Amino acid sequence: MSPAIARTAWVLFACAFAAPALAQYEVEEDQRFWLRALLDVRLVNAGPATSWTDKGFGKTRYGGKAAGGGFERETRAVLSQFAVEVGATLPWDVRAQAQVNVQPDIAGNNEPWLVEALLRKEFGGPRNGWGVQSGIMNMPFSLEHVGPAWSPDFTLSASALNSWLWEDINLAGVEGEWWRVTKSGFRLGALVGAGYGPDQLGRLLALRGWALGDGLSGVNGDLALPGRNDRLDIFDERDHRPAVYSWLTLSDEQEVASLKVGYLNNEGDQTVDGVWQTHFSTVGVTVHPHPRIDVVVQYLNGQAHVAAPANDSSIRAFYALVSHHYKRQRFTLRYDSFAVNDLDGGPVSTRERGDGFTADYLIDIGLRHRVALEYLRLNSRRAASPIPDPTPNGWQLSYRFRY
Repeated sequence: MSPAIARTAWVLFACAFAAPALAQYEVEEDQRFWLRALLDVRLVNAGPATSWTDKGFGKTRYGGKAAGGGFERETRAVLSQFAVEVGATLPWDVRAQAQVNVQPDIAGNNEPWLVEALLRKEFGGPRNGWGVQSGIMNMPFSLEHVGPAWSPDFTLSASALNSWLWEDINLAGVEGEWWRVTKSGFRLGALVGAGYGPDQLGRLLALRGWALGDGLSGVNGDLALPGRNDRLDIFDERDHRPAVYSWLTLSDEQEVASLKVGYLNNEGDQTVDGVWQTHFSTVGVTVHPHPRIDVVVQYLNGQAHVAAPANDSSIRAFYALVSHHYKRQRFTLRYDSFAVNDLDGGPVSTRERGDGFTADYLIDIGLRHRVALEYLRLNSRRAASPIPDPTPNGWQLSYRFRY
C-alpha cells in the first residue's frame, strides 16, 4: 500500500463514524453504523482539444486527443467516480461521516482523495435548533451538489459556478449553524464557518478559467493546469490565517421558494509567497412552481489578487436551470454564463468570456441504478488560450450504481 493510500485510509477510519448531517442516501436514522458506495462509468465524447484535466485547454472534464499536429474528437469509456462513504452514531448523539473518491482523470492517477471527514452535533429539533461540525469539508454554497456522494442532482456536469466551488475548495475547520421556523411560516437559517487550506483560491480561474464538470476536491488532491507541468494543490495553507464564510437562508415552511446568500473571504496574506487574497459573494434562488418542476438560479461575483506574478482578476458566473421530474425520470435544461476580467494587465491576460447550454435526461431504475444522457454546447473565448474555441460541444452517457 502506498503512503498516500495509507494516510487516506487512516483518516477515513479515524474520522468517519456517523450518520450524515444531510442524509444523501436516505440512511435510516436508527442505524448506528452505515457504509455506502457509488460507482459511475461513462461513455464520453467531447473536444476536439484535450481537456484541462490532461493539461490541455478544453473547458469540460473530458476532451479529445492530439493527432497529426492538431486535435480530434475521441469516444471512450471512463471511470468517472468511485465514492465510498462511511459513518456511525457516536455517544452523546455525535454524528460523523467521511467520503473518499477515486477520480482517475482529475487526480492524474488512482490515488483516493479524502473529500470530507467530519463530526457533527445538533441541538433542538427540525423547527428550531442549532448545530456545530468540525473536520474536513467543502463549501455549502452549491444548489446543485445535493445528490448521492455530493454529486450534482440535476445534470451530470454542474454549472461553471458550482464546478469551480467543488473543484478548488477543501478546508479543515469548523461550522456553526442555526435554524428556525417562525410563527408566520418562514424558515430562517444562518451558517458561519472558518477553516484553513484555500490559500491559492483563485489561481485556478486565473490560469485555466471556468470549466464545466463534476469533479470533487480532496484535502490530499491537486489539479492540472493547462499548458503547464506543475499542478495546483487544493489544500495549501501558507499564511496560517483562516478563511471565513457565511450562508444565510430564507424560505417558506414548505420550501416552495427559497433565497440563499453566501460570502467567502480566504483572508489571504499577500506578503507570504504564493498566497492569493480571494473573496466572493453568491446569491441563489430555488422555486418549485409545480410539484414536478424545479427552477434554480445562482450568481457569483468576486475578485482574486496575488502579489506576484501579475494575475489579479475579477470573476463572475451565472446559471439558470429548469428541471422537470416525473416518477423516476428527470429532464433538465441549463444556461451558463461566465467571465474573468484581467485587473492588472499582466504579461499573460486572464480575460475570458463564455456561455453554455446543457440538456440532460436521467432515469432511475430500481433503487440502485441510474442511466443519464447529457449534451453540452459551449462557447468559450480565453485570451491566453492558443485554441479559440476548444470545446464547442460534447456528450456523455452515464451508468451509475449505488449501494
